[in-house]
Amino acid sequence: MRMARHEDRTLTIQLLPTDKENLRLDDFLEQLATLKNALRETERMVSGRDPSLYFRIKQLQKNSPAKVVLEAVSDDEAADAGPQFAGYVVRRFTTNLRIIANKKRLPTNINIAALDSYRDIATPAMKNHIEVEIQAGGHAVAVGRRFREILDSLDGEDEYSYGSVSGKIEAINLHENNKRFQLFPVVGASRIVGTFRSKDRKVFAGALDKYVTVYGRLRYKTWDKHACEIKADSITIHDVESGPKLEDLKGISPEATGSLPTQEYIDRVRDAW
Repeated sequence: MRMARHEDRTLTIQLLPTDKENLRLDDFLEQLATLKNALRETERMVSGRDPSLYFRIKQLQKNSPAKVVLEAVSDDEAADAGPQFAGYVVRRFTTNLRIIANKKRLPTNINIAALDSYRDIATPAMKNHIEVEIQAGGHAVAVGRRFREILDSLDGEDEYSYGSVSGKIEAINLHENNKRFQLFPVVGASRIVGTFRSKDRKVFAGALDKYVTVYGRLRYKTWDKHACEIKADSITIHDVESGPKLEDLKGISPEATGSLPTQEYIDRVRDAW
């Protein structure tokens, strides 16, 4: 397998204020935060696990346009798969952006969370009047108003229905203005983002790392059969720890095998099939 080159896992981000004023620190940090989240969602999408890569600043240029060069780094740089995986995530990220911007179609095997994170890159760019250009591997893509318009048209309309979804809540934000949680369903979508009401803050805080069923309004995309979001009306926490354990069944029915030894009884039942 080909080893990933140093260049394979670097990203160059250029930020140019269109109003010709100097770039503000808050705008700079807001824009980079959306890029970081989009890279994390891309990694989560391709690996199916929580993100493990971090990004090292290789170059920071203040001259117009402001430019940042980032390098994706794996926790296990000693293993061959570490740099290769980091490079793959970077390429998948930039390839997805170029497919949307240039080919005007959704990338293969994309998910809602990644698409939403790509859309979020354009939000501060539009609000703060910044041109954002992302370069990797000799290719560049502009992410701004035009990109957002293309993505919105491809993403299509949302559909809603009331229902429930069961799974494990593994992340939650209790901030008053951003009450959100991430639920990993037992079946269906790999992850669903949810919101909850202020009055339910305490019960959702107690649901972290537990199996639950959340009831509310589900959001779907026309091109995906699984819900991607839920606006929670209520939640049930399942106390799986208090359920019966295998050892609890020992001796529960001593006469079940009649006069036969246990192993002979099991063999006869198996042979009856």
